[in-house]
Amino acid sequence: MTRMEKICLYLSMGGAVILLFMFFFSTSGVMDYSRLKSRQDQLEAQAAIAKSQNLKMEKEIQRLKTDIEYIKHLAKHEHEMADRDELVFKEKFQNETPQNQIHKN
Repeated sequence: MTRMEKICLYLSMGGAVILLFMFFFSTSGVMDYSRLKSRQDQLEAQAAIAKSQNLKMEKEIQRLKTDIEYIKHLAKHEHEMADRDELVFKEKFQNETPQNQIHKN
């Protein structure tokens, strides 16, 4: 191998190493690709969760628009409302002492 061939060989090997380094560590290299791919997977999972919550809310809205029994159930159990023909009995709290009752009067 002549001296000129050796120089060309070393230069081409050095160029190949530089190109590989740039491929893996440059701003648009493999490292950025894997980071962006991970972020994309994360966002897709969040979008799937949001989509399922959206469907659940749409069903709830449709039910509130059409199902009178469901509306009555919500009013009674979640908002503590009573029908016109119902009586509501409330219990006193256990920690209420006569001293607290004096201050209420």
